[in-house]
Amino acid sequence: MENQPNRNASILSIGNALLPKRIPSLSIQTPNDPPLPDFLKKLFFVFLLLLFAASLFTYLKLPGTGREVPRLRWVVKESEMKKEQLALFQEWLEENGYPEIEITLDTANPNKDRNIVQGVSGVAGDILDCYEEQIPLYQSVGILSDISEVAAEMGFAASKTYPSVSGSMMVDGRQYAFPRNAGVLFNWVNLEAFEKAGLPPPPDIWTFEEFEEIGRAFVENSNPPGQRQATYFCKPPSFKVRLTYLRSRGGDTYNETMTKSTLDSSLFEEIYELTHRWTYALKIFPSADEVKNLSSATASGNSAMNRFAEGKYGLYNGARWAIMFFRELGLSNLAVSEYPHGGFRNTIIYYGACAIYEGSSQKEVVPYFLKFLTSERFNLHVAASGDSLPPIPKYMDTEEFLRPQEFPNEWGLHSRIRDIANDTSLPISSSPYILWSYIHRIEKKAYDKFSLNRSSAREALQTLADTINNEMRRRVNEDPALAKRYEQGLADQAEIDQLRASGELVPLHLITNPFYRRYYVEKGWSLPEGSNTVASVE
Repeated sequence: MENQPNRNASILSIGNALLPKRIPSLSIQTPNDPPLPDFLKKLFFVFLLLLFAASLFTYLKLPGTGREVPRLRWVVKESEMKKEQLALFQEWLEENGYPEIEITLDTANPNKDRNIVQGVSGVAGDILDCYEEQIPLYQSVGILSDISEVAAEMGFAASKTYPSVSGSMMVDGRQYAFPRNAGVLFNWVNLEAFEKAGLPPPPDIWTFEEFEEIGRAFVENSNPPGQRQATYFCKPPSFKVRLTYLRSRGGDTYNETMTKSTLDSSLFEEIYELTHRWTYALKIFPSADEVKNLSSATASGNSAMNRFAEGKYGLYNGARWAIMFFRELGLSNLAVSEYPHGGFRNTIIYYGACAIYEGSSQKEVVPYFLKFLTSERFNLHVAASGDSLPPIPKYMDTEEFLRPQEFPNEWGLHSRIRDIANDTSLPISSSPYILWSYIHRIEKKAYDKFSLNRSSAREALQTLADTINNEMRRRVNEDPALAKRYEQGLADQAEIDQLRASGELVPLHLITNPFYRRYYVEKGWSLPEGSNTVASVE
């Protein structure tokens, strides 16, 4: 035991010998050593405070502490623009002294089915991106939060956006969403393609007859004789385009109270026959098979927008957001025209919206993002980017919207788009007794069946209307509250029919269909209640 100190000393000396030369020895401070200098004590104290602050910051960020920064998920399609908008949101929060909020983009296959599945499972994103036709569906399965009170309190009530779309954000008088942008449908015009065809630009406003005459000349001048047709006047019309044609003749998807489908009317039969003539007889539109042939014949693939840029289409029926892609493609010689009409000018306005998930644990802070959608910062960003229309209408009158500095070739285009939105836009008619997405799907089947000569227009439309009306009755029979509303709608419709038959004015409150509310006023069949005007052309 008495040899133990010597053994420890030997080990210590070996350790000192192995240390780098700049460390002279390994020693332990004893009470006899001199005290640390004051500056080292202060430095040690500073480091201790910094370490404490860092530890406290980390602790406050940990889940469960009750003071972490709220983290929200926005389920939306991925784009650089959305990332820019989130950066603007952070600046806006800080400038206004609002609470700190973090938002991440959830871009993993955002779509209707995923939102519903995750919503009913309790794991959907805090902010749900949706379109006008999806709002009634999402609300019916209970995944949307009723934002009526908070919207009025924080300044994003439905009345803040376009009057023609504000109603579609409501279900039974309650608000469930607010737009992040809006869009109206019209024709983009490739002026170089018209010049190459030896034709002047088409008119801003034109009838079916004028559309057909100019379309025939464009196709004839743009395709060499004896060769397979490679250039068309316009891409094939979608249901929404066919619907604007139908409305211009005075018809719509439903009757005035939206209690019955009227797609089996002679008016829609006329539109089916007209678009069939334009497709198969005059070759103004390509057929479905010809679209496939065009895809293989052009270098740009299956993009109608690219074919329009190449001059393979003279017109592109779309919305303002297309300008973002035209800029990328270097397409600059453009004009804008309305859809052709059969007497009543109109177009469809639609929107992308943000809603709050009913199961979100952060519902007290999500409304700040919807309030941000009404801000000048956000609206000017949408206006300048070209991403359709800003959600607040007054920003269509700004320099950012009308005359984007980097694109002087576009000056004049955007004011025309603004006028189309203000003068002729109408929402789709969304009946409370059936989902629009269902109508859209089965109408396409009916049109395809007719266009492939598997049925007449009359047979296809009769089957379509019967299917819609049977589905409406089925849903009404399953919901007593809906049945009561439906019975009232039938009574109102009977009164409307009686007043029309006797030539008397129809009180506007009887009409729930947004198209007929406008149409009746324009025709002098009802007195206006502050609605915008649309020019009738007799």
